[in-house]
Amino acid sequence: MGRYDQAWVDALVASAPDEPISGLPDVLRVLYVITDAPDGKFAFFVDLASGVVTSGTAGRLPRGEKAGITITIKEPILLQLWSGELSRDAAFMAGDIKVEGAYEVWLDGLVPAFENDAWSATWAGAQST
Repeated sequence: MGRYDQAWVDALVASAPDEPISGLPDVLRVLYVITDAPDGKFAFFVDLASGVVTSGTAGRLPRGEKAGITITIKEPILLQLWSGELSRDAAFMAGDIKVEGAYEVWLDGLVPAFENDAWSATWAGAQST
């Protein structure tokens, strides 16, 4: 079992903000793709309803389904973000974080809402496995 698995995604969902995130569509699916990890590429998606994270699933989207936002990042960049060596803004401006779809929703709604200690700690917790 690699560092990213369904248990890790479940912990990430549990650490999401309890308060609804304003300014989001009623239903939103966010796909995260982590590349260049020791175990290869890992994808997972998070579903939100009325601004609240309702579920997360390890793996790719089911055939024929699309995400409102897709975020792709190389694992070495994640490690630099977690350690504080690199800021999210610098990584994005350098093209190391790619965002497809509703960029404004990601930047104005999701980024501020998910900048909390629990969410960050769960992301970084994958580094220790």
